[in-house]
Amino acid sequence: MVEQPTHNRQVRGSDPHPSHQLIPIRVRATVRDYIRAHQIFEPGPVVVAVSGGRDSTALLLVLADLADELGLVLHVAHFDHRVRGRQSAEDADFVAKLANRVGAPIRAGRADRPTKSEDDARRARYAFLRRAAAQIGATAIATGHTKEDQAETVLLHLARGSGIAGLAGMRPLRDGIARPLLAVTHDDTAAVCKAARLQPRTDPSNRSLAYARNRVRHKVLPELAKLNPRVVDAIARLADAAAERHDAEQGLIDAAVPTNPHGPIELGALTDDALRADVLAEAWLRATGNTLTRRHRDALARLAASSDGTRAIDLPGGRAIREYGILRIAPPPAEARLDPPTSLRAGDEIDWNGWRIAVGTGEVDGAYEATVPLSLLRKLVVRSRRSGDRIAGGGKLQDLFTDAKIPAPVRAKWPVLATDDAVWWVPGLTLPPASGRGTRLAVAAPKQTGNVLWTTRVRQVASNKDAVAERPYGGPRT
Repeated sequence: MVEQPTHNRQVRGSDPHPSHQLIPIRVRATVRDYIRAHQIFEPGPVVVAVSGGRDSTALLLVLADLADELGLVLHVAHFDHRVRGRQSAEDADFVAKLANRVGAPIRAGRADRPTKSEDDARRARYAFLRRAAAQIGATAIATGHTKEDQAETVLLHLARGSGIAGLAGMRPLRDGIARPLLAVTHDDTAAVCKAARLQPRTDPSNRSLAYARNRVRHKVLPELAKLNPRVVDAIARLADAAAERHDAEQGLIDAAVPTNPHGPIELGALTDDALRADVLAEAWLRATGNTLTRRHRDALARLAASSDGTRAIDLPGGRAIREYGILRIAPPPAEARLDPPTSLRAGDEIDWNGWRIAVGTGEVDGAYEATVPLSLLRKLVVRSRRSGDRIAGGGKLQDLFTDAKIPAPVRAKWPVLATDDAVWWVPGLTLPPASGRGTRLAVAAPKQTGNVLWTTRVRQVASNKDAVAERPYGGPRT
C-alpha cells in the first residue's frame, strides 16, 4: 500500500473557503440541519473521502463551507484502486486541485495491486481511510453517500432477505463513518458542482450492469419511479422508520442482556417470542463473539421456549444451559484429552476413550463383533479418525459420520481400527470385514462421550441396536 501525505499551503490573505456563497442555499441548510439533528460530527479533524466523482466533490465543497460553523478541520483522502489506468492519475490530480481550492491537506493512497472485485476495493479503501484517520486523530471519516445510495442499499438488503436492521440501510454515523449527504439527492450534488463551476470525474464502471448495485440503480429504481416518481424519498423514509424501530428494539435488547456475559437471563421476563430470540442472539454474540445463523438461532429459541427441567445445547463458541426458567451461556467445554493410538494384542481388554475393546476374551454386552485374521492382529491399532481417512471401496470416513449424524465432539472419540496403510473397520459405521479363522474382537460404546449426551439415534448406532449388516457400507440413513 503506497500512501503519500501532501500539505497544501494557503496564500496569506486568501479566503480559505472560496466555495462560500456558491453552495445552493437549500442544499447547505439541508446538510447542516441533518448533521446537527444526528450529531454526526464533533469539532476537530475529519477525513473526507474524495474520489473526484460528483457526490464526493460536492461533499468536500459543502463541508468546506460549513467547516468554520461546525468547528471542523478537513483532511482530504484519495485512494487509487489501480483499475483505471491513466485515468487514475487524472482523478488524483483533480482531487489534489480540489483540496488546494478549499485549503485542505490531502493524503493519497494506492493499492499494492489492482483490486479484483467491489468487495476487495471497498476493504482496501476503508483500510486506507481508517489509517489516515488514526494518523491525524480524526473523529470521523466523511463519505458522499446520498439519498439514492440509501435507496439502492435498502433494495439490495430487501432482495437478500434482510430483517429490520437491513431495511434501516446506512446510518448517518456508524463505526466512525459519517454520511452527511444522506438527506440530499444526486440532483443536489450536481447543483453544488455546477455552482462551483466544476466538472467532476466520471467512472465508466458505474454504468456497468455486471454489478448488482448498478442494476438496481439503472433498472430497478427507474421502474419503481414509474409507480411513484418520488420513490427514492419513499424508500429513504422507510429506512428512517426501520432505523427508529430497530434502535428502539435494540434498547429493549440491551436492557435484557446481562452485563455479565455469562450471567443469568430470565426467560419469563421475555414474553414476546421475537424479542426473546433477538435478546438471546445478542447475548450469544457478546458472550462468545459469534453471530448465530438462522438455524442456530432457531435451536436456541426452541431451548428457551420451555421451562421444564434442565437442558443444554452446544452452539458455535459456547454452550447454552437452561435450568427451568433461567438460561446461561457458558464457554465451550474444554476438549477432553484423547487416548493415543493403541496396539491390540490377543487377550487384551482395554478402555479407549470410554469404549470397551476386548480381543479374544469373554462376552461384551451390546458390542459390535469382528474376526481379526492372525496375520493382521499384530498390525492393528485403535485410533481416532484422521483427515483423508477412507474405507474399503473408497468412500470418505467423514461422509459416514455426516450421514450417521454423529456430533462432532463424539467423532473424535469414535474408534477406528486401522493398520499403517488403511482403515480396516469402524464399529457401527462399516461392516466388519469378511474373515475366516482368527481372533474375536468386540467393541462396546460408552453411554456418553465427555459432556456431549448421545442422541437416541447415535446411541442406537453405537450400541448395535440397528444392525449395520442390514445397511449398505455407509452409516445409518435418516
